[in-house]
Formats: sequence, C-alpha cells, structure tokens
Amino acid sequence: MENKTNAQKRLIGAVLALTGAILWGIQGPVSQFLFQDNHLSPEWLMGIKMGISGILILLFTKFYKKESISQLWKKPKNVFVFIAYAIFGLAAVQYLYLVTVNLSNAGTATILQSLGTVLIVIFTAIFYHKLPNRYEFVAVVVALVGTWLLVTKGNLTQLAISTPALTCGLLLALAGCIQTMLPVNLLKHFSSVVVVGWAMLVGGILFTIVHPFWVEMPKMTLGTVLGVAFIVFFGTMMSFLCFISSLKFISPTVAGMLDTFEPLSATVGAIIFLNTSFNGYEVVGGLLVLSTVFILALGNKKTE
Repeated sequence: MENKTNAQKRLIGAVLALTGAILWGIQGPVSQFLFQDNHLSPEWLMGIKMGISGILILLFTKFYKKESISQLWKKPKNVFVFIAYAIFGLAAVQYLYLVTVNLSNAGTATILQSLGTVLIVIFTAIFYHKLPNRYEFVAVVVALVGTWLLVTKGNLTQLAISTPALTCGLLLALAGCIQTMLPVNLLKHFSSVVVVGWAMLVGGILFTIVHPFWVEMPKMTLGTVLGVAFIVFFGTMMSFLCFISSLKFISPTVAGMLDTFEPLSATVGAIIFLNTSFNGYEVVGGLLVLSTVFILALGNKKTE
C-alpha cells in the first residue's frame, strides 16, 4: 500500500512538472504571435504579465496557503539579495525570453534558455573551485556543439540568426543561471511562493515604469486579449505554481528532466501554429542542448 501511495505521489508530481513546463513552453508561440500580428512591445507585456502574476501569487499564498507574505521585508540583510534576484534573475529571464522570441522564434529562445544549466556548471567550477566531473564536462561540450549547430543551421562559418538574437539568447541563459543560483539562501528562510510572488511584483512595477501599460496601448482585439490572458494566467502564474508544487512529490532532478518539455512544446507550437521552420541541423542542435539535462541527471544519480 505504501509503495502504491509513493507511486501515486510521483505520478502527481510528474504531471504537475510536465504541465508547468508545457504551459511555459506554449507561452513562447503565443508571445511570438502577439509580437508578429499585434505589434506588442516586450516592455508593455512585461509590466502586465509580471505585475498581475505577482499580485495573484501573493494572494494565493496569503489566502489559500495561509502564509505570511510580509516576512521577507522584515529582514533588511536579505532585501539586497532579493532585489538583485528580482531584477537580474527573475525579471531578466522573463524579459530576455520575450526579446529573444521577438528577435528569433519561440523554439530557439527556449532552447538557448536551457544553456543556463550548463552555465551553472561552469560558474560552480570558477567561483567554488570545483572542477566538473566527467558528466558535467561532457554536458558542456555537447551543449556548445548543439548551440553552434542551432545558431548556424549547419553552415558552421556563418550565423543563421541575428547577432542581437544570439546575444539576447546567451544573456537569457546567464539570467537563468543567476535566477537559479542567487536565491538559494533566500529559499532556506522564506517560502518559494513568497519570494517569487514579490519578485514578480517588483519586476511588474519596474517595467510599468519603463513602459506604462496605459501609454501606447496595443489594439485590443479578441486575439490580443486572449493571448495576453493566457500568458498572465497560464504561461506565467500557473506554470510556476505547477512546477513549484511538483517538488513536494518528486526530486528537483526529475523535475528538471521533465522541464525539457518547455522547448519541445515551444518548438512544436511554433511549427504548427506559426509556420516556423527548422532544418535538420537545428533539430540535432536543439536535441543536443536538451540532452545535457539528462547527462547531468545521470551524473547526479551516479554520485548519489
């Protein structure tokens, strides 16, 4: 009976992680549609999606989870790290993802985001003087080869995406690395939903200052309203809550492996709904980048 219960918990966790990954991935093609057909600016969308998502996550935390949402601000020594995480981690990932989608396509942006895992390995080696093991070393090499195929489409001496798109994509990976490494100590003292809820709200306020949502508003067609609503409620808020909730039932390693469905769903959505094309070299490159998650997970399992 106990084994059956554990199996059911693992299934629930897997479904939650998978749902969160797919919702985040679908956000990419929806954003691409809004940028191409409705001419939204990433800055305008950021203020809306982060601000509303932050408010809803904090309300969910206070009234459904019955947790205090003010304790984060009661310890000044944590506020500096939190603000850095909110701006250079969470907000940077959300913004650079949208910009990279706008400059390239949803599939490419989401795959480049996956390089953040490899950067964590590299930075751990540099700052903590911990040399990568053979699995981590193989993951770094595979990721570099995969990225090169992805951005050159097989013509290895010439970039097939614009320099701004590649630059934003690599900065996106860096922001993803910061988003993962910076809040580690914060999450030892505060609930993850409290930290991310406030970070979302801080990011929303920041981008509302940059581009107030009432200034130069896009034309609100039915497609625009539905697209923005999906990004706010499902692509941002629900994808996060599903992923965080999954960690109650499965390990971060398993959740991270299921997270590879983000680029898969983003790429499939872009191909089906937006007629985005990928050649064989791009497909192989994307698969190589995604395979690094499984290589690192295998290394962790061997270590354990």
